[in-house]
Amino acid sequence: MSIACRIANSLQQQERAEALQSKCAELENQHQQDAQTIAKTQKRAEALQSKCAELEEQHYRDAQTIHQAENQHQQDTQTIVELQAACAACAQLEEQHQRDAQTIAQLEKQHQEDAAELKRLNAIVGETENQAADRTKILVNASVKIQSKWRSFLQQQRLQRDSAEQDRRNRRLKVESAIASFQRLWRLRQKRRQRRWQLAQSMETETTPYDAILAVTSLAEFLSTREIKFLQKAESHFEIAKESRYRILAVVGLFDKGKTWLINKLFGVKLASGKLCTTKGLSFLWIKERRMLVLDSAGVQSTVSYRAQAVDAIHDAQTTESLMFEMVSRIAHHMVFVVNDLTWFEQKHVAMLHQKYVQSKQHKELIVVHNLRNTTDVQEARKLFQRQVMLCYDGEPSHLGQLIFTADAGEGAPPVHHVGLCHEFSVAGEAFNSKNRDYLLQSLEHGNTLGSNIVLTDLLCAELSRLLPKFVSIDNTEPEASESTPCPMLFVKFKSRAENADTHVESEAYAPLGSMCIHLSPEKAHLSTKTRGVISPLGEIIAHDVSFDPNVNVFDKSISAGIQRYIRVECPGVVDDDIQWEELPNGVKITINKKPPIEEHSVHPVQPIRQHHGIWERKFLFDHSDGRFELCEEEAELEGGVLTIVLRKSLQPRKGKFQGKARASRSYQASGPAAL
Repeated sequence: MSIACRIANSLQQQERAEALQSKCAELENQHQQDAQTIAKTQKRAEALQSKCAELEEQHYRDAQTIHQAENQHQQDTQTIVELQAACAACAQLEEQHQRDAQTIAQLEKQHQEDAAELKRLNAIVGETENQAADRTKILVNASVKIQSKWRSFLQQQRLQRDSAEQDRRNRRLKVESAIASFQRLWRLRQKRRQRRWQLAQSMETETTPYDAILAVTSLAEFLSTREIKFLQKAESHFEIAKESRYRILAVVGLFDKGKTWLINKLFGVKLASGKLCTTKGLSFLWIKERRMLVLDSAGVQSTVSYRAQAVDAIHDAQTTESLMFEMVSRIAHHMVFVVNDLTWFEQKHVAMLHQKYVQSKQHKELIVVHNLRNTTDVQEARKLFQRQVMLCYDGEPSHLGQLIFTADAGEGAPPVHHVGLCHEFSVAGEAFNSKNRDYLLQSLEHGNTLGSNIVLTDLLCAELSRLLPKFVSIDNTEPEASESTPCPMLFVKFKSRAENADTHVESEAYAPLGSMCIHLSPEKAHLSTKTRGVISPLGEIIAHDVSFDPNVNVFDKSISAGIQRYIRVECPGVVDDDIQWEELPNGVKITINKKPPIEEHSVHPVQPIRQHHGIWERKFLFDHSDGRFELCEEEAELEGGVLTIVLRKSLQPRKGKFQGKARASRSYQASGPAAL
């Protein structure tokens, strides 16, 4: 039993040892885990780990001893005692491990606090180092600034001394320059005063009269009297009714722009000019050495008499100016348009004049003279010319002088030359006027050197005869007018003084050489302007065209018998007796004489009377490639104020065969005529 008890006790001890061994293993694992969690464990934790390893080895040896030596009970007892001691030691080790864990936690917390304190101390040290570096930089910058300010102060003192010395020199130079300028201006003023005095003396002593004057002032007066007097200077050597080769230079522009002044300066004459002098009609000046006839006009937009508050006076002036402007542009070889400050209205006239040359395919170069008579400063003249001309037109300035510009009017169109002139007795005038006048004269000389063989009276009569039908309507007032009466005709013819017994002398300087007379056929036809001035609802004076110009429509219409061509003329107020027609080869001529429905001379208008009347005539000729048209007289009608003329188109041409005279005669008697 004792052996069994021993074996049982040994087994119990073995179980206890195994339990202790497992518990030691668990503690070892826990210890290892704790050792891993504290990366930086101290020496005591390492000693505990080594002691546990020794206990494990000792336990292993005890187990072997129990299994190998059952008889050595004492040794086993001692071993059990040692094991119990080891268990107690393990318990102590566990307690010590817990205390070590608390110590490690406290150490970690202390370590974190030490790290934070170290970080704070490092930040303080870094900030202190930065402050020290900043103080060093500030001290260096301050020293540099003090040195630079000291140097700049010394340099500024030197500059102030130099500037003061330069100012004293400049003041001395300015005083000397002012004295020289004053002396120069004084001399110029004395020269200008002398020139003005000489000019005034020359104007008081003698003025150059025009060689001839076409005294046209009003188109209405011309239509009423049917003549315009042609006046000529008694001492003039220019013969207006004799053929001669020369050039016509027309100087045109708006009213009071300096046209006569320009002629005086260009040709060295003394024509009467100024605010109180007005050019009458078309005035001609003969420049013999240049073979040039200079035409001076009254200008556009001149003042008219408005005492009766009549609109017709203003409209008559507008119509007269348009007629004269058109005639001058046709007869002149050279055109000079004079302006002051260039406005859109003058730009419109220049464009209209240039467009007439383009449409008529005449290569006449228009010259625009900018009379800057209020400009005395050189810089002001340049800026003004650049703003009004160079910035408004495409082109190039001239290399021959300043204030000279050539505008490009497009491919194939003649250019437009712009020349500037300033106040005559000024610095700008002395800088530009002489050169620009020479340039202008050279341009005129080289533009058309030969001129034309001209009889001035015949030329004016021919142009007036062409232009008057555009401005004037002719009313045939003869009561016996019938279909056989020819259409009224108008032409202008020069009637010399010998043929005109009613002429009288206008003044001592000018004598009537003859008259430009209107001839009418029939003579009793009434003349009136096609346009009449009326006031619009907005109060604007507008032109009302009284000439009869109906709307016409021509169209083809297919019918069963073929194609008919219709001519429809809208002519309200026209009766059958007012219409005449005449068949033409492959066409028709229509003439309508619309009489005024209101006899304006026998009524008192409450409002402006607007009516259309006059003779309208048109030929309708059609191309033979369209076919052959025959007039259908039986289908012509006038209904509802619309005249309808019908032409029938022949679809198949007539054909025949030549068979001799006898057979042709028999064939003609049998079946009618046949065309070849």
